Amino acid sequence: MKLDDKEIKKAVDAFVPPMTESYTKMISDTVLELKARNTSCSRHKRRLWKPVSAAAAIIAVLFIAASVVFAARPALAAEVPGIGSIVYAVSPKKTANDADRERIEALLNDAFRSLSFCDYEAAARCFRGDSLSDRGNYLSAAYVDHLLAFGDYFPDGANAVELEISDLQAEQKAFRYTAHVTLNLISRDGTRFSTEDCTVQLWENTKGLYIESIEFDSAGFESFAVMYEDIFGTVPSHGAGLDLIPIDRAYLSYTRVLAEQEGARQRADRLEHMLSELDAVNASADEKAIRENLITEELKKAKAEITPEVITVEQLASELMYRYWLGRKTGEACDFSDIMERNKQTDLFYWDAVLQAERVSLGALKPLVSVEPGTAEILETIDDTNELIKARFYVYTEIADGVSRGVGEEIILSIRKDDNGFTVIGFDRDVGDGYYTYGLKPLAARYIESGCSWQEAGQMAYEVLHEQIIRDAQWLTDHGY
Repeated sequence: MKLDDKEIKKAVDAFVPPMTESYTKMISDTVLELKARNTSCSRHKRRLWKPVSAAAAIIAVLFIAASVVFAARPALAAEVPGIGSIVYAVSPKKTANDADRERIEALLNDAFRSLSFCDYEAAARCFRGDSLSDRGNYLSAAYVDHLLAFGDYFPDGANAVELEISDLQAEQKAFRYTAHVTLNLISRDGTRFSTEDCTVQLWENTKGLYIESIEFDSAGFESFAVMYEDIFGTVPSHGAGLDLIPIDRAYLSYTRVLAEQEGARQRADRLEHMLSELDAVNASADEKAIRENLITEELKKAKAEITPEVITVEQLASELMYRYWLGRKTGEACDFSDIMERNKQTDLFYWDAVLQAERVSLGALKPLVSVEPGTAEILETIDDTNELIKARFYVYTEIADGVSRGVGEEIILSIRKDDNGFTVIGFDRDVGDGYYTYGLKPLAARYIESGCSWQEAGQMAYEVLHEQIIRDAQWLTDHGY
């Protein structure tokens, strides 16, 4: 008759009596006495203690009977009181067979995939009990998130998207396994660009195979763990809130990268979102308080940068681009003279505004349905003195054009401060499409290199693009549009 593991375990549980306190004490006393006898064998050769002999006989009978089962099915011993530790102690180490290695690799793939997506509920199912929240496993989970999230860690600006097991060696001792694993970090184009080694301890019972611990074997992990606990405090030995890891990654990303790249309003919005996310996290009050204090301090700094002057220049940027897009509705370029000075640094913007209006007036484009002022915010302050502020702005203008709603763009403005207020004296774009970036700037630069003045270069560049608009309008007419 063929029995499965559950039936065998029931038989073993029925065969092995419950370990009462007196029975456990008897075994302990017996072991101690046997050790004492071993060291004084020659002096007490004939001295026999009947209770000791009886206990030894009981142990021998139990072990011999059970070892036949446990030798074939060591996982059965994992949860048998008193027997599991004996079976483990006397079992030899051996190389895990191919079937066991495949089971271990499948389990680790599931675990690392879940950790990569911060799905800690799914990851916890791969671990024994709630051991994923143990300090060592928590830090390993946080390190996986760190590896996949921070571009400055990667060589040549590579961007990781997943971990892949490239090598796995495992050994077995009774119902426990030790696996030495090499992980590849894979970039978006499928290229391996970095590796990490880790040691994984696993435990098996009749229900299945589970991870007990993951420990990364690298200097990178050691430095990360020190940095992490320096910032967020010592991780509890057990029961750490795993949902804090994405919050911590967002905070580290903010302080290491985004604080230098984003404007005060963007940063304030981001930090307020972090606080709302933190409020919903399942973690201890002490753990959450540490994060709340860190984020709140950064939020105060960001809000302090939103001064009345900043508000004024942002409103100026918003108004400038509102008038620019209004020409695409009316077919006539707006007047900018009250907010912008025409000079070498703004001349191409004026020609760009004329070209945008002409696309409508000459019939190359249909007019926009509506244009309304939007919002603007400083992304980066390039220079700020008593006389001048130069900054990179993100401007969003409310427009409607069929299915299109709104346009966002980055511009660089130089703004003069004087008794009369603020005046734009410089305009540029580093990114974005359109006539300014791909037409006016390169054409004007070519004409200036050939010896033309900035006024002549701007006029000539405009005329080339003006003729292109006329040809586009004619083509539409010829084709019945």
